[in-house]
Amino acid sequence: LSIPPGDLAIWIDPIDSTNEYISGREDVAPVDGISPAGLCSALVLIGAYDRRTGCPVLGVINEPFFRRDPLTCRWQGRYHWGVAYQGTRLCSLSP
Repeated sequence: LSIPPGDLAIWIDPIDSTNEYISGREDVAPVDGISPAGLCSALVLIGAYDRRTGCPVLGVINEPFFRRDPLTCRWQGRYHWGVAYQGTRLCSLSP
């Protein structure tokens, strides 16, 4: 994509889970595949939007505490991304 950098603005958002990260709770069970609280609900959104229109152009959501490896006890993360600019629509998730 050819996007003039001056046309974009960036934001970083901890998506309402700063307190969950600070408390560090690991014992919260998912409900219907979604973590309602605890470390697994701590997400970070990094996005870019068109300054002129305010429309989102791209975003990345990082889940740094997606899963804990039972052997190493280290956290494994994952991320999802999407781009919507002019006629281009791409994302890392399948419909």
